[in-house]
Amino acid sequence: MSLDPRATRGFGQAAECYERGRPSYPPAAIARLIDKLGVTRGAAVLDLAAGTGKLTRLLLPYVTRVIAVEPVASMRSEFARQLPTVTALDGAAEAIPVADGSVGAVFVGEAFHWFDTPEAAAEIARVLTTGGGLGLLWNTPTWTDQETSWLPAFRAIVKHHKRAAGTYPAGDGEWERALARTRLFDTVHHACDSHVQRLTVDDFVAQVASWSWIAGLSDTKRAAVLADVRALLRAQTEIVIPHRTDVYWTRRR
Repeated sequence: MSLDPRATRGFGQAAECYERGRPSYPPAAIARLIDKLGVTRGAAVLDLAAGTGKLTRLLLPYVTRVIAVEPVASMRSEFARQLPTVTALDGAAEAIPVADGSVGAVFVGEAFHWFDTPEAAAEIARVLTTGGGLGLLWNTPTWTDQETSWLPAFRAIVKHHKRAAGTYPAGDGEWERALARTRLFDTVHHACDSHVQRLTVDDFVAQVASWSWIAGLSDTKRAAVLADVRALLRAQTEIVIPHRTDVYWTRRR
């Protein structure tokens, strides 16, 4: 099992920025997944690729135990600072360090596109109880050039770096097709929720710094990009980002 080097390098560089700048998830999205997957208060659930714990802290009110698994050491360290009462285990989607049939649901926030889908699906199915569920979440900004006048100039600063970094291993919907081919899970269902993130300029620069394709740049290039973003936004008092949260759920066959 090996992790995509862009993820290990990028997230290894940017754990504090990730915690500071990345959006959380709307309460309605979490409640939807808990309901659709039939998660009960006494269940143990797994937050896979838990990062700094943004999803874990939203799951804690619903269940007696959340097991967090995160492969990047600096992200686990930040997780420990944010959630000192929850242990984040060293592990990856393709090698989950928990026992067979030990969790009632697996949740993945902003990460399933990084996984080797067949290997991850087999591991997720292994750790789930019979009929256990899988819930996935992604945030996508829905801002427009008309609503945010500086957005075209911002895209001009960063877009070529994203293009140069290449596609995600299971991005562009490939994860869903690959998951279906494993025949380990039932039909995937989808719904959307929305929320708004309000940031200072410094918080938004931290968000940009946390993107793997920015965090993975050389120190000189990364500093130049972030300086350009900060200069573009120097007149802004608040950054407002509307998000669509895509929510997917399915059950182990």
